[in-house]
Amino acid sequence: MELAQKYTKQQLDNPEDIVPKEYHCYMKIFSDKEAKRFPPSQKWDHRIELLPSFEPKAFPNYKLAPKEMEELDKFLDENLEKKYIQPSKSPMASPFFFVGKKDGKL
Repeated sequence: MELAQKYTKQQLDNPEDIVPKEYHCYMKIFSDKEAKRFPPSQKWDHRIELLPSFEPKAFPNYKLAPKEMEELDKFLDENLEKKYIQPSKSPMASPFFFVGKKDGKL
């Protein structure tokens, strides 16, 4: 924690300068380049097939502030690009909510 606090506001070109050598083998865990790749599809990947008789329940939509909508769009774009998520074909949606951070960001 001390290391993170020490360099929180400082931008570094090479993170290896502050990470102890014994942890360099884990550097790719925090790499933006590595984060943008995703393992190939596997035979155990699946989807949930709904019964033809399924009728979705109607729930009210959550109203979002413009800043929340902007953050949601950013999250969806980034994760769709990385293929961490994919567009749903379900007639139902998953609710979500934002939790503000101490610095005021979402």
